[in-house]
Amino acid sequence: MENELTRILRRHSRSLATELAAQLASRSTSLHRKVDPAVLSVRCRMLMEALIRSTHMGSEQLGEFVGTITERRLAEGIDLEDLQRALRALEVIAWRAVANESSLDSLRANLTALNTTMGYARDELARASQAHADAAAS
Repeated sequence: MENELTRILRRHSRSLATELAAQLASRSTSLHRKVDPAVLSVRCRMLMEALIRSTHMGSEQLGEFVGTITERRLAEGIDLEDLQRALRALEVIAWRAVANESSLDSLRANLTALNTTMGYARDELARASQAHADAAAS
C-alpha cells in the first residue's frame, strides 16, 4: 500500500519533472542547457520516478539511481556542481508539493522521509563523483 508521500509525488510526478527540466535548462551557467530538451525531460522523469520508488520501497533507491547515472553525466561533461543543483532543485520542488498537500498529521513524517531520501542521494553523488575523480587521476 502506498503511503501519503508516495501518492503526492506520484500524483504530481509529470508536472514536477517538467518543472525540474525547465529549471535546469534555464540556468545560464548550467551545462544542462546543452542537453537536448527531450533527453533532459526524460532524464528528469526518470529522476522523479527514482524518488517515488524511494518513498515507497526505501530511501536508498534514489541514491542507487544517482550513483548509477553520476558517472555517465560526468563523462558527458556535466560537472558536479550542475549535478548538485539538479538534486537540490528536485528536493525544493518535491518539498513544496509535499508541504502543500500533506495532511497535518503526516506533514512532519513526510518531510522527514523526503529529506532522508535526498540525503542518501547527495551522499551517493559525492561518493560516485569521488570515484570518478580517483579513476581519472590514476
